[in-house]
Amino acid sequence: MSLARPHRTWTAGFALALSLCMAQHAYTATRAAAPAADLLVTAAKPDRLFVIDAAARAVRTQHQVAGANGQIFTIVLSPDQRIAFLLVDRMERIVGIDLGSGREVFRAELSTSAERVKDFFALMVTPDGKELIAYELPTQLKPSEYVVEEPRFAVFRTDAGLTARPVRSYPAPRRIHMLLARPNGQSFYALGFDLYEYDVKTGKLLGTRGIQKWALTDHSQPDLLAFWPVSEPTGVFTSPVYSELKKAGGNVPMTALMSLNLKSGELAYADFEPLSALIFSTILSPDRKHAYGVYTTLTSIDVDAHRLEKRVPLDHTFYAVNVSSDGREIYLGGTNCDVGFYDAAKLEKKAILKLPGCSDQTLSTLRVIRGK
Repeated sequence: MSLARPHRTWTAGFALALSLCMAQHAYTATRAAAPAADLLVTAAKPDRLFVIDAAARAVRTQHQVAGANGQIFTIVLSPDQRIAFLLVDRMERIVGIDLGSGREVFRAELSTSAERVKDFFALMVTPDGKELIAYELPTQLKPSEYVVEEPRFAVFRTDAGLTARPVRSYPAPRRIHMLLARPNGQSFYALGFDLYEYDVKTGKLLGTRGIQKWALTDHSQPDLLAFWPVSEPTGVFTSPVYSELKKAGGNVPMTALMSLNLKSGELAYADFEPLSALIFSTILSPDRKHAYGVYTTLTSIDVDAHRLEKRVPLDHTFYAVNVSSDGREIYLGGTNCDVGFYDAAKLEKKAILKLPGCSDQTLSTLRVIRGK
């Protein structure tokens, strides 16, 4: 009996230890399998680039961008989400900033002594990360006159360092304000008053579809404001579109949701309410069932039913909107020094983060880095 007791005690202890070990292993594996929190990327006047921990509601890092000259406009990310390409210096320079170190790794001066070149918001990185395409509006600077030249797309190598020059260029239409890459890397969309598709390598125009020249029955010519090239997390770009629905008793101003599937190329419009509140930008939820729009209010749209779900007032205007990778939170930015965090289901405010060293975000793109 005296020999059996220690054996039973050892067996029970071993079982307990094994159980605890397995439980700890399962806990560790569960933690490892859980997705990491979202990081937000935004910018603010005069020269600040921020990386924000969305779960902690805190700035993780901030970088001072040399030569920003007062404002950072469009932000596009490299495919590996490590480099942010920024349009700065009155839209005449593009810089690439390593988000981890803040080091400048790319610079393209668009203007020269003989030519002033502006990029009106529109730039993109190809899906393989090797090239950057910018929309250029050039003007010759002659001794006694300025000569406005034709717009063009300029293509840069992203590994060109701090003295990047175009490796090729080709003609572009006027009034473009957004570039969006197709996932296959062979072509890209140029969005303006109409939607154009171009071959990345040759610059050949592959097709044109109407936006202001749309052919929707009983609708007037539409209008839209689309400066924020955000299609994450779904690969579908969306934007509010405004027009008048022609009726016998009088025209009715309407708000529609435009959607462009970057992979399939499907372009669709759907009215969802008579115009009652302006919306500047929209984002599609990860399950593609809801769209969220922002300006002086935060709006939720039922995508399948084409109807307004809910609308709440905001403390002030927000221009840019994005959504968390799990679809539970909405992120707001683009104006003032506030980044807002809202519950996606209830549209309730959860937190406001004040950005340090900021005077205004002013149209900066609000990007989400997922699972990093």
